[in-house]
Amino acid sequence: MTLIGLALAFVLVGSRRVPRLIRRRMARPDIDVLVVARLLALSLASGRPLGRALADVRQRLHKHEMPVIDDVLIRANRDGLTRALVETTGPLAPLAERLAKAQVTGAPVGPALDAFIATLHDARRFQAVEEARTIGVKLIVPLTLLLLPGFLALVVAPYVLQQLEELVGAVVP
Repeated sequence: MTLIGLALAFVLVGSRRVPRLIRRRMARPDIDVLVVARLLALSLASGRPLGRALADVRQRLHKHEMPVIDDVLIRANRDGLTRALVETTGPLAPLAERLAKAQVTGAPVGPALDAFIATLHDARRFQAVEEARTIGVKLIVPLTLLLLPGFLALVVAPYVLQQLEELVGAVVP
């Protein structure tokens, strides 16, 4: 009985969870903007100019993430760094927008980048807290399906066996 409950819980939870994980991975951008921003902040903190810092970040990324930075660097060589940052689209657009504003206004890039990193970090933390708050609700059905057969076997089964024994008059194994 417990095995049936366990199998049923696995099927119910697994059938819902797998498509959600697939959708979540497909919706995830190709490049982790927070990682790029942190790498860029480290490179800028070492005293490198923004263009060279972007080139350094490109070298630290995975091969499938490099084309995103390559596009910015190619346009920066052709049109200038500020214009390349303004025209950046895709997952790096918010980061490029902050960097471009700092470049245009002459403000230091480091504090703008630190504020962007803090904003992204807070958003991810908020999302993780929200997901953690819903875990109790998501676990009610599997826990019920797993605990109910054990409860029936330990509490109700002895009573049923006793009543059956009195009814039949024989010992039921």
